[in-house]
Amino acid sequence: MRNARQVVTVRIGAPFAAGSASLSMHRLRGASITPSRLVYPAYRMGSRLRVTAGFFIHLLRDMCGTFRARLARWYARSVRGELGLTVGVDIFPFFERMTGVGWYEWNVLSNLPAADPQLELRLYAHSFAAPDEPSPPALPAGERTRFRYHHIPHGFLLPVRPTLAVLRTVVEPILLWLDGNDVFFAPNFFVPRRHQAAVRALVPTVHDLAFLRLPHTVQQETLDNLRRSLPQTLFAAAALIAVSAATADDLVVLLATSRRRIHVVHEGVDEAFTPDGPRPTGLPPRYLLFVSTLEPRKNVEGILAGFAGAVAAGYPGWLVLVGRWGWRTESIQRALADSPARDRILHLDYLDRPGLQAALRGAEALLFPSWLEGFGLPALEAMASGTPVILSRTSSLPEVGGEAAVYVEPGEQATITDAILRLAVDSSLRRSLAVAGRARAQLFRWSQAAEATARVLRRAADLPHAQPDEYRL
Repeated sequence: MRNARQVVTVRIGAPFAAGSASLSMHRLRGASITPSRLVYPAYRMGSRLRVTAGFFIHLLRDMCGTFRARLARWYARSVRGELGLTVGVDIFPFFERMTGVGWYEWNVLSNLPAADPQLELRLYAHSFAAPDEPSPPALPAGERTRFRYHHIPHGFLLPVRPTLAVLRTVVEPILLWLDGNDVFFAPNFFVPRRHQAAVRALVPTVHDLAFLRLPHTVQQETLDNLRRSLPQTLFAAAALIAVSAATADDLVVLLATSRRRIHVVHEGVDEAFTPDGPRPTGLPPRYLLFVSTLEPRKNVEGILAGFAGAVAAGYPGWLVLVGRWGWRTESIQRALADSPARDRILHLDYLDRPGLQAALRGAEALLFPSWLEGFGLPALEAMASGTPVILSRTSSLPEVGGEAAVYVEPGEQATITDAILRLAVDSSLRRSLAVAGRARAQLFRWSQAAEATARVLRRAADLPHAQPDEYRL
């Protein structure tokens, strides 16, 4: 069993004590002081056989039920003349710790039923939740939402990892073929090749092309998967969704994708991100905030260097890093340990949504000088919260921030330091950015994203697959 994950949660309403932030890397990495130990319950062989048999009975019933669903859909369309559209959706990202792609999918699916009431959603996933895994968010539900979700229970007799692989690569394509969905929505870049063969029309969402622009910043497994599977998925797609114009341009330039097949659908901001609400008194009284996975593409080393320069120039606040450790982080960990301002750096592994909303409200500014972003949702959430943002003048970030942000060059530490000091001493600039940021955030709503996504899905259901002359490698 994998080691239990450790999560530190900020207590909103508890006073901040400067001495509570130990300088040891153990604390800075967000690990709790007393590790917990989680173990699997013991099962007798008879119980394991019953659990395993029950799982396969449920799976067979679900597969048989697809015939009734197809008959009902044929009757509704041919006899009653309904205009419904069945959309299969890959919800695999819901069963990992939620990051940007997972929240993108959750928000789009939550708003799709209202955006197009005649859509029928079928959500596909298989999972096995170990005791130390976080629970997925509440899945979007509605009268026209159906689940093709199969959870391997504890006590399952067969090896879990091979079973999951068979479910993903064999059973799920069979279910897709039996269901005969009008279109399949893949919000996380790509789907396996067998899924592509089992669906009538495919619409993937491409968030960024960092694996081509900055391959050294991408996890090796992710890099291999994208290199192998994304070109196949793009070729098979009837239409593509890009979350920003910057990503759409990269698709055209780097993968020679026909622009007429690309639809730019910006992400949105949750209405819970507002300036009004509880303040995070469990954090330092004055702090800069960074929110994202700690990995090379986010320019965390540049943030640490820029903050250290600001502290050396007299900045009195703290730096709060919110995000789990990612990949290829050795240099980031060294920079954090060696930072001359490490006494005023706090790292929190994870914040729940209310905690994140409160942390954004209380921050003096959000630091987000990434090397590359597909969209930049934390920047939008900060602006909606009335918090000034410091962004890179690269990729999609100017598209999100508009005139409501302070821009820096990600490779120049001095520009980050100068931006921090400007905001620290200029209260009128902070107020004007807060007002402009809230107005800017009003332009990006998940309801609008869902409406645009529904239009793309309906159009794709009537289109053939891409032709070879439209897509070249």
